Amino acid sequence: MLNKLRNSSKSYIPKIVLGTLMTLLILSFAIWGTEDLIGVSKQQTTVATVGKIDVSSKEFLSLYTRQTEEIRKLLGSSLDIKRGREFGYVDRALSSLVNRALFNNQASDLGLSVSDLNVKDRIVKDESFKDDLGQFSELIFRQLISESGYTEDRYVEGTRQDLARDQMVETLRSSFILPEIISKNIGSYNLEERSVNYFVVKASDQKAKNYTDLEINEYFEKNKADFKTKEFRDVETLLLDAKKFAENTTVTDDEVQILYEERKESLIKPERRYLKQILVQEEDLANKIFLKLEKGTNFSDTAKELASLDESDIDLGWNTKTELPEEVIEGVFNVKKNKITKPIQSSFGWHIFLVLDIEARKEFTYEDVKNKFRNELLIEKGKEAVFDLQDEVEDSLAGGESLLEISQKLEVKLIEAKKIDNEGINFDGKKNLEFQDARILRAVFNQKENEEGNLIDIDDDNGLAVSIVKKIYPPRQMSIEEARPIVISKLKEVGQFQKALEFAKKLKSEIESSSIENVTNKYNLELKGVAPFNRIRPDDSELPLPLIDKIFASKLSDVLIHNRSDQEVIVSQIEEIINAYGKDKSDMKAFNKRIEDDMSVDLLSQFSEVLRKKYKISINDDVIDQLN
Repeated sequence: MLNKLRNSSKSYIPKIVLGTLMTLLILSFAIWGTEDLIGVSKQQTTVATVGKIDVSSKEFLSLYTRQTEEIRKLLGSSLDIKRGREFGYVDRALSSLVNRALFNNQASDLGLSVSDLNVKDRIVKDESFKDDLGQFSELIFRQLISESGYTEDRYVEGTRQDLARDQMVETLRSSFILPEIISKNIGSYNLEERSVNYFVVKASDQKAKNYTDLEINEYFEKNKADFKTKEFRDVETLLLDAKKFAENTTVTDDEVQILYEERKESLIKPERRYLKQILVQEEDLANKIFLKLEKGTNFSDTAKELASLDESDIDLGWNTKTELPEEVIEGVFNVKKNKITKPIQSSFGWHIFLVLDIEARKEFTYEDVKNKFRNELLIEKGKEAVFDLQDEVEDSLAGGESLLEISQKLEVKLIEAKKIDNEGINFDGKKNLEFQDARILRAVFNQKENEEGNLIDIDDDNGLAVSIVKKIYPPRQMSIEEARPIVISKLKEVGQFQKALEFAKKLKSEIESSSIENVTNKYNLELKGVAPFNRIRPDDSELPLPLIDKIFASKLSDVLIHNRSDQEVIVSQIEEIINAYGKDKSDMKAFNKRIEDDMSVDLLSQFSEVLRKKYKISINDDVIDQLN
C-alpha cells in the first residue's frame, strides 16, 4: 500500500531532505509490552566488520543456509563451507551482508532514524510471521528468529537499520530522472511494433515411409549410444513420517484451549476495504476532481483524464486500517460502499478514495479454529517424536545396525523397492507408489552402492528419511531386437520432419511470388495472425522467442522459416512494422519506469563501490571456515 502511495507521488519524494526523514529513535522499545527484550552479547563472534557494524557468524550462516537450500535438496545433504566456497555461495552470502552493512553505515551517518511504530509495523506485516488465518503470530515470530540465530532485540534493531537504509535507497532511486535523449532513442527501438501472419507445417501430417531392415540396422549402429536402458536401483528407506506418528498421538481439549488462549488476540480478522485512489499534489486539482466525481463520472476515466493515472496506479486492492497512512484512516473507514471520500491531505499529497467493497471485522471463536488447532498440535507432536528419534537412529547407524533392524527396534516404517528408476517407476513400467517423494529419489540416485545416505527431510518437511542402495543396475546397451521399435519410431520422426522442412521451403518460395493468403488457401492450411507486439512484450504464447528475434532482425514482407521442435515448422511473414514510440502514454510511462529502475540499480551499485572506499571492511575467514 505505502509503496503505491510513494510511487504515485514521485515528484514529491525527491524533495524530501535525508536528514529529516521519519522521527528520532525512541530508546525504549516493547512491541508487545509483555516482557523485556533479551540483550545481545558484545563478545559475539563476527565473520566481518564493516565500518561500525559487525556481521555475526549466525547471521551469515542463516543467509548461507537459505541460499543453499535448493542445492541441498538436490544433493540430499548440506553444502559445507569448503564446497560452498568452490560453488561461490560463501562469497555470495558475504557480499550481500557486506553491502547491507555499507548502506546501514551510511544511513546511520546521515542521521536517518525510524520510530518504534514503523519497526513494529514492518514486523507485524511480514508474511513470514503470519499464521494460516493471515494474522501475525508472536509464536511463529519468536520461533523463526530463534531458528535464524537472532535474539529479539537484535532482530528489532536490524529491522530498524533496514528501514533507515530503505529510506536512503528509495530516495536515491526515486530522485533519478531519465534523460529525454535516452528515453527517445531506446524507446524508439524497444517500442517498435511488428505484426505477423503465420502457419504451421506439422511433421505428423507428412506421410512416413516404410524402412528396410538394412536402414533400421544402419541407423541403430550409427546412433548406438542413444539406445540404452535406464539405470535402476534396489533401495531400502527408513521413514520417520510425522503424519504417521501423529496418528498414534492424542491432543486433549485442554491443549487446544491453551493454544487458543495464546492466540486469541490475533484471531481477529480486521475490517478491510477494497479501495481505488486518485493522488495528486495540488489541492485545487483534488477539489476539481472531487467535484467531477460527485456528478457521477467514472472514477477510472477521471483519474486518467485529470491526473494521468492508469488502473495500476489507482487500484490499491484490499486494505486494513494498519495498511493506510494515519491521516486517511478516518475518512476512508467512515465512507459507505461505492462512495468517495472528500480530498484528504497526507504527507504524500491529496487523496480521493473510492470504496468498492467492504469486509466486516470478524472474530474467530474457539469453535471456528479448534479442529485446525487440534491437527496443528498433532503434527507438531508427530514432528517432535520424529526429532526425538533422530539421535537414536544416527547412533544405531553408527553402530552398524541395518535399516531393517532399526525399523524393528524403533517400530518405524521401512519401505523397499526392487529395480526402481529415478522417477519412481519400477522395471515393469508401473509407478512405485511408496517411492514418490522427490527428495528421497534425488538422494538415492546420488548415493553409491551399499552406502547409507544422510538423514534428509522428506517432502513437505513432515519427517525424515534415510536410505541405502542395495544394488545398482547401470544402463546397458540395448540389442537391435530390444531397440527395434524405438529405432523405427525415431526413423519415422526424422523422415517426417525432413519432409515437413522441405515442404515449408517450397511454400516460402510460393509466398514470395504470390501471397501467404493464396498459399494457405491452396494447401488448406490454417493461417493465423499475431497482433502487433514490441521487443519488451513479445507474444511468445504463439511464436517462440528465437523466431521473434529473427522477426525484429528482418524487413517488411520477409518470409521466415523456424523449427519450433522436431515436430513442427513455422512459416511466418512480417505483415506490418509500426513506429509506436509515443503512441500509448501508459506504455511510455511503464517503459521509462523500467529503464529508470535498471539505471538506478547501476547507480546504487556505483554508490556501493564508493561506500567500500569510505568504510573499512574486515573479513574473518577463519571464523567462516569453522562454520558447518
